[in-house]
Amino acid sequence: MNRHAKNTIEAGRPVIAVNPGGYAMPVVDALAKSGADCLFIDCERTAVSVESVPMMARAAQAHGLSAIVRSYSKEAATLTRYFDCGIDGLVLPQVESAEECARLRAIARAATRGREGTLLLIAQIESVEGHNRLDEIAGAPGIDLILVGPNDLAHSMGFLGDTSRPEVIAAVDDITARLAAKSVPFGLPVTQETAGLWVGRGARFLYTTVEQLLKPALGALRTAAGA
Repeated sequence: MNRHAKNTIEAGRPVIAVNPGGYAMPVVDALAKSGADCLFIDCERTAVSVESVPMMARAAQAHGLSAIVRSYSKEAATLTRYFDCGIDGLVLPQVESAEECARLRAIARAATRGREGTLLLIAQIESVEGHNRLDEIAGAPGIDLILVGPNDLAHSMGFLGDTSRPEVIAAVDDITARLAAKSVPFGLPVTQETAGLWVGRGARFLYTTVEQLLKPALGALRTAAGA
């Protein structure tokens, strides 16, 4: 296992986690050479299957990156399969109670035979109910970090994923401010323009995608080329 991300976060420093958007092995090499800290293997919102996870995780770890999986399911059998792939951490989506956090920790403990402390266990808050129960989730033993999901939170609030709505911005600000006040490590999606701001507010897990990284660079290139 690669504890780089967990050790960095525990030391109070930010890590950059990049979602390659699917099963894209050559992208792993490029991300490592370009300075990423974590490979965010998204099994919830992309077509990455559990069979592909071990290869992606090994490729990341060979370059010194931590391999973090976001599961599509909360079922024990599914989570155990991911842990058996030798990953470095796992994101549990749509967390809405401390009981779910405790279950994640117990599954990780069983799967690793008591070495769950080596993993980065992340609870994702992305619903109104998760927001409402933030305090109990943030205080759940064994959870290393809270990942805020503004897009799904906006859906849960009835805004069809519109993260620019003032109500959604206020909810994200409330969640992150309360986590920072409790000294609970947290993360969320960032851009080049917002990363520094969020680090200043206490964010330690900076999430982005290959598409989000490429779009401004290609846009600038197109402008420079007059195309």
